[in-house]
Amino acid sequence: MTQYVAPHQEVIRIGVLESLGSFLLPELLPQFLLKNPNIKIQLSENFPRVSEAHLLHEQIDCYLGQTPESLNRGLDFYVNGGESYFVIIPPTSKFFKKGHFILKPQEYDIKEILREPFVVSSTNSAIRHQVNGAFQKFHIKPNIILESSSIITATNLAIKGVGLTISAASIIKRMAQTPINLLPVDQNLIQIKYFIAVKHGQALKPGLSNLIRTFMKLKINPNIR
Repeated sequence: MTQYVAPHQEVIRIGVLESLGSFLLPELLPQFLLKNPNIKIQLSENFPRVSEAHLLHEQIDCYLGQTPESLNRGLDFYVNGGESYFVIIPPTSKFFKKGHFILKPQEYDIKEILREPFVVSSTNSAIRHQVNGAFQKFHIKPNIILESSSIITATNLAIKGVGLTISAASIIKRMAQTPINLLPVDQNLIQIKYFIAVKHGQALKPGLSNLIRTFMKLKINPNIR
C-alpha cells in the first residue's frame, strides 16, 4: 500500500544473509538514509540462494552478498571490498601455539588442518560453499562434528574448543578475547568479495541507484590484529 499512502516515497527491499547484514548494513545504511530521508528500507534476511531467487522473481530489489563468482547469470553485480578467512585454532587443539595470535600462513600445511574435527555453518551459507570447495580441492572427507545455521554460532563454538572452523575477521573481531590462534587461509583457496546485485535488465529507480553508489564508495576491508 506504500505507493498509495506515500506515493513519493521509494521503498528499497534488500536481501541479505543475517551474519553478513549485521556487519555490512551498519556500514551502508546510516549515511545512505541520512542523505535519502524519503527512502524506506525493507530487509529480507535469508540464505544466499533464497535471496537470489527472490531477486530473480522481483520479490526484492537488491541483494547484498559475498563471493559473486557463484551468482546466477541473470543478475548484475557491483563488487567492492573484501577480506580474508582464518582457521580458528582453540587451545584444545594439538595445533595450538601458546603465546601466539595470528600465525604465519606457512605455519601449518592446510591439508593437515582440514583433516581435524570441524564446526561448520549450514550448507545454505556462502562461507560453507567455499569451505566445501577447500575440502574437495585436497580430496579430504571433512570430519564435521557440528553444524550450525549461523557462522557466528560456529565461530563461537570453535573459540570455545568444540572444533576448528574457518571464519572471517569481521566475525572473529566481535567475539570475546580468548586465547586462540588464527591461521590465515590462502586467498586463492578462500576469499570474500562483497557485492550488491540487481536483476539483469532491471530499470533502477533513483533511490536504488544512489544505494549502489553509496555501497561502491564504502571502504570495506575489515582486518584483525
